Amino acid sequence: MIRYYFLLLLVVITQNLFSQQLNNFNKEDILSLITKFSDKDPWVNGDAIAKLVEIGEPAVDYLIKSLQDQNENVRWCSAIAFEKISPAGKQSIPYLTKALKDKNSNVRYCSALALGKFGKDAIAAVSDLQNMLYDNDHDVRWAANISLSKIDHSLLNVIPDLNKKIEKIEKLTPELMNEFNVPGVSISLITENKITYSKSFGVSDANTKSTVNENTMFEACSMSKPVFALIVMHLVEKNIIDLDKPLFNYLPENFVSDDGEYSKLITARMILSHTSGMPNWRKGDEERNAPLPLLFKPGTKFNYSGEGFYYLQRVIEKITNQSLESYAKQNLFDKLGLISTSFVWEEKFDKQIATGHNAKGECNERKKYLHSNAAYTLYTTPNEYSKIILEILKTNNNSSNNFLSEETVREMLTHQVRVDTREVTDRPGRNYGLFAFRGLGWAIDSTVTGDVIYHSGANQTGFRCYSQFSPKDKSGIVIMTNGENGSELWQRLIKEIGDL
Repeated sequence: MIRYYFLLLLVVITQNLFSQQLNNFNKEDILSLITKFSDKDPWVNGDAIAKLVEIGEPAVDYLIKSLQDQNENVRWCSAIAFEKISPAGKQSIPYLTKALKDKNSNVRYCSALALGKFGKDAIAAVSDLQNMLYDNDHDVRWAANISLSKIDHSLLNVIPDLNKKIEKIEKLTPELMNEFNVPGVSISLITENKITYSKSFGVSDANTKSTVNENTMFEACSMSKPVFALIVMHLVEKNIIDLDKPLFNYLPENFVSDDGEYSKLITARMILSHTSGMPNWRKGDEERNAPLPLLFKPGTKFNYSGEGFYYLQRVIEKITNQSLESYAKQNLFDKLGLISTSFVWEEKFDKQIATGHNAKGECNERKKYLHSNAAYTLYTTPNEYSKIILEILKTNNNSSNNFLSEETVREMLTHQVRVDTREVTDRPGRNYGLFAFRGLGWAIDSTVTGDVIYHSGANQTGFRCYSQFSPKDKSGIVIMTNGENGSELWQRLIKEIGDL
C-alpha cells in the first residue's frame, strides 16, 4: 500500500513539474520557435511546430500574428500548428476563418481542418467553409467537407443556388468550346424532379454551320448502356429473365478461356455491373463474331466491357423475339413520349443528327448505325435523356404506370462492386467523391452526402457526353457534345458546377 501511494505521489510530482516546465516558456521562447518557420528546411519547421504544440494555448496569440505573416511558409506552419493545438485557443477562430481565403492552398487546407475541431464554436466560419466546397484545390474541398461535417453535418446539405449554376454554365461553356475546339454543346438540368433548364450552344456541323437546338440529336455513346439496363430490369420485373441465372441457359456462347466452365457462369447481373470477365471489345469487329476471350473468372472483379452488353442484348433479342430497337421503342421510348431517341439511324432523323468532329473541330465522316448495339448506338437529345433519368427519379415508383418499380430501381442503384481502377468524378460542392462503385448499368460515386449516379460516353465518330443525377436531391444534368475534346469540356464544367 505504501508503494502504491509512493507511485501516485511520483506521478503527481512529475505532472506538476511538466506543467511548470510548460508554464516556464516565455514570449522569447515562443517567438524563437516561430522564427524557425522562415527556415527553408522542412525538418526545422516541423520540429518548431511540435514544440509549439507542446506549449499549447500560451502560444496561440503569437501564432495568430504569424498566421498573418507575409511569408507564406510562416503562414502555412502557423496553420499546421493551429490544426494540432485546436480545439484549444478559441480566440484564433476569426483569424483561421480569414485564412480560408489565403492564396496558399496549404494554408487554406490546414485552417479549414483546424476550424472543424472547434465544432459548433466555429459556426461563424460556416459561410466561408461552404464557399470552400468550390475551391480549385481538391484537398481543400475535402478539408471543407470534413470541417462542416464536424460543425454541423446538416450544413453540407444546403441546396446550391440554381441561378448561379446557370450563370456559370452560360459563361463557361462558350469559353470551353473555344478552348477545346468543340463545335456544339447541348445541356439539360433537372431540379426538383423536373427539367428546369435546357440550352444549346454552337453548331451541329462545322461545314453547314447549322445551329444546335433542343431537337438536335447526338450519339449518346456509352450512355446507351444505362438505357439498355432499364430495359433489362424491366424484363426482370416481368420474370422474363433472371438477373442471376447463367445466360448460357438462354443463349449458349463459347468464350475463349483457360477454363471451359467460365462460359456457363456469366449472368445478367455480372454484365450490367461489368464483372463478366469480358474485355471492353474483342480483337476485330464484334459484329463479325470473332473469338471473344474471358480475361478472368466471371463475377470476381470489375472490368469495363461493351462486349458484355452486346452479348446480353443478343440474349434479350432471342428471349423477346424482337430487335433491341423494336422492344425499346414499344416499351420505353413511346411510353415516355421520346420522339427523337433511337438505337438505330433512320432517314427521318438524318437532318436532326449532329455531325461528330475531330480534336481540331473539323467534321468527321458521319456514321449511320443501321444495327443497334446496346453499348453505344443510341441517338437522343439531352432533354429526352433527362426524361429517362426522371423515370428513375419518380417519387411514386410503385405506380403501375411506372416503367420500373421502386424495388427494382433500388436494386439497379445498389453498389454491386467497388471499382478501385477508376477515380471518382471531380465535383465541388456537397458531393465530394469518396469511393467509386458500379450499380446495374450505372456508375456510382459514394460522396459525403450520398450517392451520385452517372455515366459518360465517347465514340470514335467524335461525340462525347455525360450525365449524372442525385436520387436524394431529385436533380441531375445531361451534357452532350459533338467534338472529340468534349470530355475535357464536360469534366471542366462539372468541376466548376458540381452538384445541382
